[in-house]
Amino acid sequence: MQFRVFRPAAALAGLLLIVPLAALAEPAALTDQTSAELQVADLPPQQEQALPASAVPPIDKTSDLVLKVDSAGKLSEIFDSADYALADVRDGGADVPRLLVEAMPGDLRRLDSVDLRKDVFFNTLLPLVLRVNEDIRHDRDRLLALQGLQRLGLAPSAESRAWLAELSERYDVADGDIDALLLRVDEVPPSLALAQAAVESGWGTSHSAQRRNALFGQTAGSAVRYAAFDRLIDGVASYARNLNTHPAYAGFRARRAALRAARLELDGYDLASTLMRYSTRGTAYIRDVRAMIRGNDLVELDSARLAADRAIGLPAAS
Repeated sequence: MQFRVFRPAAALAGLLLIVPLAALAEPAALTDQTSAELQVADLPPQQEQALPASAVPPIDKTSDLVLKVDSAGKLSEIFDSADYALADVRDGGADVPRLLVEAMPGDLRRLDSVDLRKDVFFNTLLPLVLRVNEDIRHDRDRLLALQGLQRLGLAPSAESRAWLAELSERYDVADGDIDALLLRVDEVPPSLALAQAAVESGWGTSHSAQRRNALFGQTAGSAVRYAAFDRLIDGVASYARNLNTHPAYAGFRARRAALRAARLELDGYDLASTLMRYSTRGTAYIRDVRAMIRGNDLVELDSARLAADRAIGLPAAS
């Protein structure tokens, strides 16, 4: 499938690039509230075609699309073209289109409308969080299948053992310990991710958000130096891995596992209470995150799903 690169007339602000998304690369190891530079695989070269500056392409909601858009207004047009509105996701359970924005628009801070800034920010971030969760969910499903075979006394195949070893290394777990992996290989509720990103990045307007694609306050190494990511989705993957592996967030993982055991939905408002160590502000930080979740009805997005789960061809568990 081919998509197009739109290059508006020079007099118009904003550049739009639409291309298929390559698979996410595996995250590198992270340390205390830190991240390595995570990469998304290089995109294949795309055929360019000039179009009128006002053109907004038809959107295929079921295919991963990477968007690079300098203007919040243009990005809002694209969301409208895809019939993508958070109100519909909340109220009608509408699927979220696979629009994966590379970077926050540079003019977010200059927007007069606070509501537009919020809409662009949340609409931009939600598909990225869901896309990262989707990869995690596929790994978790395979783990659960292997656990079921293990309980029947069946040994995994050589291929599955190799996959388990790689996953164990990625999540800092003893090789092949499926129960320990299941505590870590799990999703982050969208409401929590969206709220933390809004609090940490000032609705995507902070220097780190604009220049480094870092929305979650990640730092690099022991020095107080913010991590930099090539794309927003790399920062989201880093954030999820941090919550899923760092000792400081063991309480988060334990509470999430308890919700799973009780067959309850993952609730970002609930889980926010476990992140006392995410910020030096402690309880004040948790209060701000919870206020963000409640004030913007974000818990209603915890059941959101991307349109048509991608077929990634995972080998069957054995």
